[in-house]
Amino acid sequence: MTGLAHGVAGMKHSPIEADGGARILTQSLRAIRKKRGMTASDIATALGMPLRTYQEFESGRGPLTHQRLFAFAEATDADPFALLLGAIFGQPDLAMDCADTKFCMIIMMYFEQFADERRGDIAYLDPPNLAGGFDRLFKEFGAKLDDRERFLQNWLAGRTGSIGLSALRQRMVNRSDRKADGSRKEDS
Repeated sequence: MTGLAHGVAGMKHSPIEADGGARILTQSLRAIRKKRGMTASDIATALGMPLRTYQEFESGRGPLTHQRLFAFAEATDADPFALLLGAIFGQPDLAMDCADTKFCMIIMMYFEQFADERRGDIAYLDPPNLAGGFDRLFKEFGAKLDDRERFLQNWLAGRTGSIGLSALRQRMVNRSDRKADGSRKEDS
């Protein structure tokens, strides 16, 4: 199983420094909790911490660690990377926009898989090629979103509910296992 599938395994639990983004991060935590219809007590119980400790975490007075942020995301079925990036980018809505789609989490899971497969070869990638590849990818996403009515109809028709982080991780593990089995068969 990959590192992301294990959450924050190996990460030091030092406080997250997001300068002015801490306010955005705490707004995002509160907004996601409310979106999910959860109380501070619900989250505190899910995280195995006293209510007061959770309240300090959500308000930004307690330590905002990677461990706590990923545990919060797991408890609320949110995207932990979107929480962080929303604060870094100064975009408070990013965490809410990605809560159900897991956009940032999916990107990071694929990057992690690529990094595991390619290791040090990543150092040889040409930055203009990287920029061009991501530009094409995001333009394609944009084109899909531009046709909103058709996009939303297709998305809603195929949607069976929200996707939890655990389910998403398991899909990635299953996908990796299928790819590994396929390459073993090709080698035979």
